[in-house]
Amino acid sequence: MSTTSKDWRRELRITWPILAARRAPGEHMTMAPIGLVVGADEVQIALDARGDRHLLLPVARDEEVREDLRSAHVRITRERLMVDGRVRHYADLVCRRDDFGDLFDDVVSEVLERVATDGTHPSWTCRQVLDAWREMFQGRGGRLAVSEQRGLFGELTVLRHLLVGEEFLRPTQVWTGPDRQPHDFRLPGWSLEVKTLGRSGSQVEIHGLDQLAPPPSGQLMLVLVRLVEDPSGTSLPELAERVVAAAGDSRGVIEQLSKAGYRAADAELYGSLRYGPPQLLGLAVDADFPALTHASLLGGLPAGIEAVRYTLDVSDRLPDALAHERLVARLEGRSVR
Repeated sequence: MSTTSKDWRRELRITWPILAARRAPGEHMTMAPIGLVVGADEVQIALDARGDRHLLLPVARDEEVREDLRSAHVRITRERLMVDGRVRHYADLVCRRDDFGDLFDDVVSEVLERVATDGTHPSWTCRQVLDAWREMFQGRGGRLAVSEQRGLFGELTVLRHLLVGEEFLRPTQVWTGPDRQPHDFRLPGWSLEVKTLGRSGSQVEIHGLDQLAPPPSGQLMLVLVRLVEDPSGTSLPELAERVVAAAGDSRGVIEQLSKAGYRAADAELYGSLRYGPPQLLGLAVDADFPALTHASLLGGLPAGIEAVRYTLDVSDRLPDALAHERLVARLEGRSVR
């Protein structure tokens, strides 16, 4: 077994186009080694006659393969192939949907990383990884209310801009809203709290005394995402798919979506509500900003009051807000004149 550390996702991005160029019409399977040996055989990736992607993990002739046939799109089966004049046996992880390409690469990359560490039972490792990904996609269940859908749309809008600046951002570390942390995003030097507004609204709901409290270090910015319904616009499932596809750590995005209560299996429930291009505004939360915090309440909350929720009208502050272009540029790590 090879133990050399590799960027498996990069290897896949390089090798798939090479296989596509080599694939001959009618050929059952066009294969290429990916640089990992299990036992005495090489792990292969392959394209079949339909162009579907495969990860082929060598197994012994009498070794049990934990097949997974629950989905028509991503499956694990046992495959018997003639390679270099000899019959070889594989656990075959196959993806039968073109639009799953990036996600499938993430699953394959995790399988390869684990097999490179321990190749004792590659087919079992493959099944464990696929089961974990299925569990993330299923999420926690329960339909999101419209207000929760809008809030999630706003946070995904911000995350999408952040990923433009850094594709390999770790969503589980910086997108902290789904973890019920005080602020929705925690970044080096600044934190972000995201709220959505309607076409002309200026009021947002603040939950608790920590939401507008400054972080221990750095600055806090209140990001306002103005959403206007548009039948030809983008739905929450479409935005979620785009963010997952754009992330180097797509598993991290899926994990945070699951924590937020969003399940890919429920996508059809959220497809009717669509929004035009969001407009973003940024308000620096400084000492003069109108906010209720623990520091602003002398003596803390009165006895018997356990939580605070209040409505904040930001209309007087909007003229001085950081405009859309400049805020987006900052989120994406660009400079503007």
